[in-house]
Amino acid sequence: MSRSAVPRSAARGSADERSAGVDPFGRLGEGCGTPIQIVAVGLRYFAQHFAEPGALGEMVPSLGIPKDWLEFSFEQIRGMTPAEALFEHRLNRLFAALSAQPRQGLRRAIVACGLSASRNVVGQFEQAFGIEMSLFLLTCRRAAEDRQFGRRHPEQPALIQGR
Repeated sequence: MSRSAVPRSAARGSADERSAGVDPFGRLGEGCGTPIQIVAVGLRYFAQHFAEPGALGEMVPSLGIPKDWLEFSFEQIRGMTPAEALFEHRLNRLFAALSAQPRQGLRRAIVACGLSASRNVVGQFEQAFGIEMSLFLLTCRRAAEDRQFGRRHPEQPALIQGR
């Protein structure tokens, strides 16, 4: 399928008919919806199921979207496949998890975000965020210590500003 061609299953019905296929729970019916709606539903699905190992395989049957229309929509809107978008979402969750709790352990955080515990993940994290993992963890630990200090010492702004 070429990038500009609309998949056969997506070409059925008018735009209004396709957009009418969205239900209030975020699932898409036979009409499928517009590419933007499909990507929005897909991203909500990722947010709810990112830690599950089979999240991507269950996505198509769970949402009721033909696989080719899902792939077409992600390519048109995000410029990536659904698998790449899920991986990006998981890396973002890893960033947030380590920022919030830097002492939880890297391996534990990686697995909790649905990623495989391998050196490859660390390398991809470093490439995506432009910082070495060791420096990122050190920075997060120092920030956590600063937040903890601020909670124990409410006069902290006075200490910083020299009042």
